[in-house]
Amino acid sequence: MSCVRLIFVVGLLMAVQSPSAVAQTSSLGLKNRIALKQRPPVKPTRENPLRERHVVYETYSWTAKMPLPPKTYRPGDLLTIIVRQQRQYEADADIKTSKKWEITSELEAFANIVSGGLGAAAFRRGKPKIDYNFDNKVTNKGDTSREDRLVTRLAAKIIDVKPNGLLVIEGRARVKHDEENSAISVTGTCRKEDVTADNTVLSTQISDLGIIVDNKGALRSTTRRGWIPKLLDWLNPV
Repeated sequence: MSCVRLIFVVGLLMAVQSPSAVAQTSSLGLKNRIALKQRPPVKPTRENPLRERHVVYETYSWTAKMPLPPKTYRPGDLLTIIVRQQRQYEADADIKTSKKWEITSELEAFANIVSGGLGAAAFRRGKPKIDYNFDNKVTNKGDTSREDRLVTRLAAKIIDVKPNGLLVIEGRARVKHDEENSAISVTGTCRKEDVTADNTVLSTQISDLGIIVDNKGALRSTTRRGWIPKLLDWLNPV
């Protein structure tokens, strides 16, 4: 009997519920739906979301590994640059030039001094005539092919650290073998994230890369052009 009374009381309370409360509840739901529609869509990030750290697990677990703090760099620190540069160049040129002139002139009359003053000259052997033909053809053809490859490793020094974390690096090396002397210089800017765990960075990941290789010795003197070919190339005779 008590259960029947309880059900009756609950039904009575629901029947006499205030209409204003129902209206207020529906209006709040409508406002929430409108706000959700007007909210700009959230674009998913390309990076993996950060996972929440579990302090107890990291403290007491045998398999947990604490994340290493990011490595910091200061001016004067050293790192290794792995230089891998390859360049291949091919060029073909074919030029043909043709020039032709034809000049024809004939003298009809000429002044002559006579006893009475100035008169016309008589051409006893015919009128003077100039007939000139010029025909010039030039054909130039050139073929150039070159391939350079540089693979080396050298230590570089950090000379500056930018406010945004970029590292300005500079590396120099000198190698002497018998009569051959080689000097190489590498400069540029890289991100600290590109420096690997073994403290190396690839030359392809360096911005504003500048590589200067200076070779001196018998081999370089053999392949060097003399001043006469340089002078002829500068004059560029046709």
